[in-house]
Amino acid sequence: MFAADNAARMGNSLKDELAIAAGKVTPGVDDTPYIQYALEALTRDRRSNSTQHVTAPTSGRQPYLSDVPRRIPDEELAFLAVTQPQPVYDNTRQPSNVREPRAGPSLPTTAPVVAFATPASPSTSSLDEVPPASNQWIAVDRAALQTIDPRGRTYPPLTYKPRILRPFSMIILMISCLLMIAALIFSDRFSSQRNGLTPYPGTIYSGQYFVFRILPQLLAAVILIYAQSIVSASVRILPFTTTAKEDPRERYLALFQSLYPTSFLRPQLIGPWQLMVFDLATWAAIFTVPLQSVAFTCVFVGEKWIWTPSQGVVWALVGLYAFLLVATNLLMAFWFKQWTGLRWDMRSIADLIPLVNRTNTLISYKQRALSEPHHDFKGRLTDRWFDRLGYWQTEDALSGGIWHSIGTSAASPAYGPHIHDEQVKRESFDVSLGSHELNGFGMGGGSHLPWCLRDVPLIVFAVISWLILLALLVVSFLPQTRLEGGFSPRLTAKPDEAAFSPANFVYGFIPSLVGMILWLLFQSLDLSLRIVQPWGDMVKLEGAVARRSILADYAACLPLQATWKALSNGHWRVAVTSLMGVLFVFIPVLAGGLFMALTADDESVRMYPSMPVFGVLLAFLILYVVCILLLVPRRRQFMLPHSVTSPAGILALCSADELVQDAAFRAVRSHRDLEVRLGVGRDDPREESMWFFGLLPGRDEQGLSVRRLRRFTEKGTRLPRDAV
Repeated sequence: MFAADNAARMGNSLKDELAIAAGKVTPGVDDTPYIQYALEALTRDRRSNSTQHVTAPTSGRQPYLSDVPRRIPDEELAFLAVTQPQPVYDNTRQPSNVREPRAGPSLPTTAPVVAFATPASPSTSSLDEVPPASNQWIAVDRAALQTIDPRGRTYPPLTYKPRILRPFSMIILMISCLLMIAALIFSDRFSSQRNGLTPYPGTIYSGQYFVFRILPQLLAAVILIYAQSIVSASVRILPFTTTAKEDPRERYLALFQSLYPTSFLRPQLIGPWQLMVFDLATWAAIFTVPLQSVAFTCVFVGEKWIWTPSQGVVWALVGLYAFLLVATNLLMAFWFKQWTGLRWDMRSIADLIPLVNRTNTLISYKQRALSEPHHDFKGRLTDRWFDRLGYWQTEDALSGGIWHSIGTSAASPAYGPHIHDEQVKRESFDVSLGSHELNGFGMGGGSHLPWCLRDVPLIVFAVISWLILLALLVVSFLPQTRLEGGFSPRLTAKPDEAAFSPANFVYGFIPSLVGMILWLLFQSLDLSLRIVQPWGDMVKLEGAVARRSILADYAACLPLQATWKALSNGHWRVAVTSLMGVLFVFIPVLAGGLFMALTADDESVRMYPSMPVFGVLLAFLILYVVCILLLVPRRRQFMLPHSVTSPAGILALCSADELVQDAAFRAVRSHRDLEVRLGVGRDDPREESMWFFGLLPGRDEQGLSVRRLRRFTEKGTRLPRDAV
């Protein structure tokens, strides 16, 4: 054996390179027809939809374009205006359960398989005799999943919902609304039969004043915060639920929908009609706090003052709570057994990455333009307008199994000739570290900030709130205008037969409504900070541990939950603003119960404040201004190339190959499983993974991305963002 091997080596050494090359091809066979066929196949008319079979090119006949079988995914007629100007249809070979718009011009999904003839085998075989290899993705719908896994043990149904959207949570809100309605109706009927509820003790510094002028709006605020939490969770899950729809018309721009409500100052009115109705009911519930402030007043009955409800205000509140009750019931029915496309809650950056660990859409997010400021984000990602979230398989069901991912069944360059490869390579080589194209970026790699954290809105808001506080202090403590001495209401203070006092209504409803506006504005500031805080930590040179960066889920937390997590992670500014974002609800609560019409010693009617209530309210207003001032410094670290409030916006900044293909994000089963893989909760804190947001020299330089920080290896080589 050794001798034969040595002889073969000596024989090969005697041949020159041309002889070796000639020995690798069939002698005497002209390969020109095959080269011409390959060139024509690459340059043929892509709109051809012929299904004729082609045989091998021979010396007597060359292949033509009409001989090549085509497989072009089916398209929806409704999307012609937004996908392609001249779509082409071929429904003859398209799977019946795939109805996807084309992502754009691409090569055929199934490459033509050709049987080449040789002199030893003059006969040729058709394509039907050779099973075509295809990477065409097929979505596994609910019916197919039920057939594949009836018990849902291997592939659980994609019906996960946060706890606050489950029936038990919805029932708690409905019971709260029913109890509030029952209390209001009872107080009105009881007062009508007994000429009032209870005698007025003669002072506004008693426990009765708290029960009738502070407690009602405090309970209303609790119900309002609960409803707002349901709206926030619904808006956060809605993009994924829409992406999981089978009809492409319903998935249009689903990945670009916002994960968070913009502001509760106005209704969102997005998603299905059930969510729109509930959102409108939640927005209307904002007025329950000011109305509860004036729901009870004092009337003179039988030579004494008695607390009694104002009938008009009470029945207006009953109508608002009934509206919220019905809307909650409708939303509960919508979310019950709703196919959300999720196996666990998408709360953080890390939760989204497993959805693209095995995807055929990632190449779209690798464009250099997505990292540049002032670009058309949606316009650059037109091929991602109809992506679907769910279980997938290939046409050959036995080759790749079933997996959970965001993908498309349209022709995609991810598994075939990479159309954008040359462009990506050119951008990677052209963009050097520290080039002029990066000079305009901030520390976070861009120039985008949430609108309420930008310089002009934030500074104007801080100045206006400071001036309002200063004016209130001046008016309150000047000898000529001291609030303790009361002031003339300039309105009728005497209650009518329905126990409605114009003076008490105006000086209770208006201050509470102004306080409600201040609270809702601060909610927007608090939410914006919670959204960008994880990114602000990752732009640091030393990076951040997983629980402070890609696992930080402050924006998805319930009230007070974000405060606890921020304290444990050391994000003190987020902890303070999230705590105050809940406690500032006392501003409308206390402002509504601040003034009450009383008779002075000279028999004149004046509006008197409750000084303990005024003191606490003044303290909250001072804290309000301080918290706004805390948001002014150190905002440059939050600058990003674009908004990160949508799934597409986050995925565009998580497109690095080493990140998406990281083993920690492969086949994740739950959020807890993901935390364990990233090293959270281990005995040695140093074992927790580190992450940063930026560029790496010589690797994926064409785009900014979240990346794993390798200790003692990449720490010294990554590009610091402050240098950019």
